Amino acid sequence: MAFDGIVCSAVVAELNTLILEGKINKIFEPNKNEIIVGIYSKGKNLTLNINIDPVNYRINLTTHSKPNPKNVYNFCMVLRKHLTGGTIKKVYMNELDRIIYIDIDCYNELNDHITKTLIIELMGKHSNIILINSDGIIIDSLRHLNKLDNSLRDILPGYKYIEIENTKLDFQSSTFDSFYNTTKENNVSKISSAISNCFTGFSKSGVSYTLNSLNIKDDVLSLYTHLRAHETVLDLVCRLLLEKKKK
Repeated sequence: MAFDGIVCSAVVAELNTLILEGKINKIFEPNKNEIIVGIYSKGKNLTLNINIDPVNYRINLTTHSKPNPKNVYNFCMVLRKHLTGGTIKKVYMNELDRIIYIDIDCYNELNDHITKTLIIELMGKHSNIILINSDGIIIDSLRHLNKLDNSLRDILPGYKYIEIENTKLDFQSSTFDSFYNTTKENNVSKISSAISNCFTGFSKSGVSYTLNSLNIKDDVLSLYTHLRAHETVLDLVCRLLLEKKKK
C-alpha cells in the first residue's frame, strides 16, 4: 500500500507509543536517501528508519541492520552534533499532510536547554529531511534546494523553513455537495482517483481498497456511490484525527 497520509498518521500514532522520552544514541546515513536513528526508549534499543527515496519513501521502526559507511556524509555529521544525546518529546503531523515533525530536547554549547525539530517531508520526488532550530531557521537538510534551480522553496542552512504549499482540499471540511462537484469536475473514471487527486492524504490504491472492502463500486460514478464513498472516507478521517487528539 502507498505511504499516504492515512498510513503516515498510523505510523505517527505508533511512534508516539514507543519513542517518546527516548534518547538518541546513534545516527548514521547508509546512503544518500536514508537516515538511521538509534533510540533508547523504555529499556529497549529501537531503530528508526527514515527513507526519502522518491519511489519508496517511508518512516518506520525496523529490526533490519544496515552497514555504517566508513565515510560519514556531511548531513549525518550535523545530525550527530545537534541531536546525539537529545530526548524525543513530540512526534506529530498537520492533519493528513505527509510531513512529520519530531521535536527533540537538546543542549547547546553553553549547556542551555533548547528544542530542535527534525522534519521529514514524504512527498515523492520532493521528499527531504530537514533540521531546524527553535526559531524555525534551517540548520541543514539532506537535500539542499534553491529557487535558482527551479525549486519551489529555498531549503538551505540559515534560511527560514517554509512548508510545501498544499494545493489539495481538506476532506474533513468538505460537504457532500462540494465533494460530489469536485470529483465530477475532475473527469476521472473512478471515485478513488478523484479523491486521491483532489484531497489531502489519500492514495488511489488506499481509497480503492477501502471502497472495495465495503462493496462500494469504485468505477460507478452514480450519486449513490458518491454518497457512500463520502460517508465512508469521512468516517475514516474523523476517526483517525480523533485518535490523534486523544494521544
